[in-house]
Amino acid sequence: MPEEYIYRDRDESNVMGGYPEPYNNLDRGEGDERGGYPEPSTGSVSRFFLAVFILLVFLGGIAQALHFEWGMLFTQWVVILLPALWYWKRYGFSQRGLHRLRPLERKYIPTILLLGISAWILNMLVALSLVRFLVSFGYDPIAVLPPPVNLLHLAVFLLVIAFSAGVCEEIFFRGAIMPALEKQGVVPALVFSSFLFAIMHVSFTNLPGTFFLGLLFGVTVIKSGSLLAGMALHMLNNAVAVVFLYMSTLMDLETAINSIDGFPYLALFLVSLAGVRAGLIRLQRQSGAEPLLRGRKSWLPRGWFNWAFVLSFLLFFILAFLEIFLGFNLV
Repeated sequence: MPEEYIYRDRDESNVMGGYPEPYNNLDRGEGDERGGYPEPSTGSVSRFFLAVFILLVFLGGIAQALHFEWGMLFTQWVVILLPALWYWKRYGFSQRGLHRLRPLERKYIPTILLLGISAWILNMLVALSLVRFLVSFGYDPIAVLPPPVNLLHLAVFLLVIAFSAGVCEEIFFRGAIMPALEKQGVVPALVFSSFLFAIMHVSFTNLPGTFFLGLLFGVTVIKSGSLLAGMALHMLNNAVAVVFLYMSTLMDLETAINSIDGFPYLALFLVSLAGVRAGLIRLQRQSGAEPLLRGRKSWLPRGWFNWAFVLSFLLFFILAFLEIFLGFNLV
């Protein structure tokens, strides 16, 4: 196996075959032959995330309140992407090859399609169950996105919600935050970055599903060795959601989905779960890499519980509880 596809994780004392060069580059300390760039730490990652999270809540929130589509573009390309590019420059990601800007091999495309469609259905069913549970206590779900009203509006939504989010959020989370933590192991970096991804979406009802998607996007990037794989999967997931939202205004699909119960619900859940499992197995075989959990010694990076993370979680908690309060007509 070529040298650039060998990763020695000194914290876990094993050799992980099949993973891309970024892991090997991360494990060398400061001030070396790469130009003396500082090593990112868990604390610096948490502070970086907190700063961007605050900007997203206030600047992004104001921009989207003024005009949803232009506000979303501003949020993605300015509030999220520009800080990620600054982080790349600050820690020399380009020189170290950490950002995984490799071409996506065509063999992964069918796998991404299988994972994307199956994961969207599974995620939708889990969210439906959670909302049904809350509705039984008087909760009134809040419509987060206004549905597209025509084909032109649908195209704009695909640009704003599918393409822009797929590019900018993947660069931020799987291109900057995740590789910055991988010196401590692949699994801790994957889990922590996925949790940050979930809380940035500021929703209690969608928290489990968003965390699951973060894990799925991260695993796809790691196994394929290409950030483009995460972008493609992220775009597909969001595109399916947008198209479903548009079609539901034409065919009342939302009512049909909400009526799924009993055996049909269970059957659809099991089929989608089997699709995700089959996609992950196929991804593992295509990558030729060691399973991620083999040799794992921790789930989270050292120092993850720090003041910046606590403030980020408190901000999420406040905003997410506001969603619950509004749903129960408490404010």
